[in-house]
Amino acid sequence: MLRLRAVFAVVFVLSTVSFLRANDSDATYVVGTCKPRLTSFASISAAVSSVPSGSTILVCPGIYAEQVTIAKPLSLQGIASANQDQAIIAIPGGGATSNTTSIFGQPVAAQVLVQAGGFVNISNISVDGTNGDMACAGNTWLAGIFYASGSSGEVSRAKVSNEIDGGCGVGVWAENGNNASQFVTIEDSSIHDVDGEGIFTGANSLPGLNLRVRGNVISPNAGLIGIILANVAAKVEANEVSNAFFGIANLGTGASISSNTVSLANAGIVLEGGGTATSNRISNSSFGVWFFGDGGTVQSNRITNTSAAGIEFNCHAAAATHNSINDAVVGLDQVPAGFQGTNRFSNTATVRNDTCAAAAVRANGLQANAAVNVASTRSSILQWRTPASPQGALK
Repeated sequence: MLRLRAVFAVVFVLSTVSFLRANDSDATYVVGTCKPRLTSFASISAAVSSVPSGSTILVCPGIYAEQVTIAKPLSLQGIASANQDQAIIAIPGGGATSNTTSIFGQPVAAQVLVQAGGFVNISNISVDGTNGDMACAGNTWLAGIFYASGSSGEVSRAKVSNEIDGGCGVGVWAENGNNASQFVTIEDSSIHDVDGEGIFTGANSLPGLNLRVRGNVISPNAGLIGIILANVAAKVEANEVSNAFFGIANLGTGASISSNTVSLANAGIVLEGGGTATSNRISNSSFGVWFFGDGGTVQSNRITNTSAAGIEFNCHAAAATHNSINDAVVGLDQVPAGFQGTNRFSNTATVRNDTCAAAAVRANGLQANAAVNVASTRSSILQWRTPASPQGALK
């Protein structure tokens, strides 16, 4: 009996080791030479095109000057090193070229293009758009990471920067053109120095794109919108957004925007057709929250140091309750008739302004000077194409 047990134990151990080795070699691959026991590739593109669906591709620290297209479900993971930077995907020597077309009709040069039917997860990867500037030639956009219609996945612990393209640079782009429901998560990542949008998401109809944006640090600097939600079902929470024309803009009805910190924007949060903004902190901006349409709800936000208004209703029927507004020129501006809501104010010259004419002039002037409809199927999806005005300029 003891001999049988010993034989069984040896067989079990050998079988387990064989399984683990097979699992490593069959499902996990490496780009570079930092994992000598794994099958290796010289470039990310070579690995992606060669490995089977469902594989994990580890990327050694280094600079990879290539545009990567992922057309199968897999995981792309950078390997961190104590003495080296992340794996960096850079612009090829000949420059970036258009490799996809958005659902809105614009050609896009994506540094990482995801067009897979299943999930593609990208983690611990840096994407650098330096030298990718085409000055928006031919209306071609530059995107760090692009999830095409029908593609799902997660971007985590990534860094996307220097997506500068004459106003057409985007950090992470996800879209859905009436395909089956897709799910995209963007979390714990850094996006900075883009001149269009930090995160752009858009869909032709709800609930085509289900989105979660959580725990990111987004600073477009020269960019126009930190996070834009165009007709998507989204949860946007616990992000830090600064230095943008609009911090977070919801151009639809299905978004929940909560517990974010927004600063140094002309408008911290914009709600066009509904959605909710709760428990956010907005500071040092021209407007804290700006309603572009009816139906939105703004609750329990802390809005401080706004040079124009804490909440700009622009005469739209919307709800605003239990907000704390401090150091504002106007607390609630252009409030619609019949509005009822309890909010707290301190050091605010005018608590409430119930006339609408001035706001109508201001909004129309802003849209005439700054908004261009970029052939979207929905007239309300706007791309803001002028540099951010100095803080406090919109009065």
